[in-house]
Amino acid sequence: MATTYRRMPLAVEAVFMTDGSFKPKKLFFKDNTFEITKVIRTRRYCPQQVRAIATIEYTVIIDSQERQIYYEADTNTWFSVKEVYDSQ
Repeated sequence: MATTYRRMPLAVEAVFMTDGSFKPKKLFFKDNTFEITKVIRTRRYCPQQVRAIATIEYTVIIDSQERQIYYEADTNTWFSVKEVYDSQ
């Protein structure tokens, strides 16, 4: 069974700070809304499994679970990376 990774687009509500930075507060995926209760870490990191340019990785807490979401400034988009199993 082969494993591939897919870039999953997200809609994110963020708060912009006076210093120009921003923090994600809510995540919208399909018909669901998820509160981001805490941002644990912010760093520049490009996930190697999917194509991305100069992304910022946010490690966040959603529903008591640690997750990674990414912001790509060049395309002004948010996304996550999903592991997909191929039965070939």
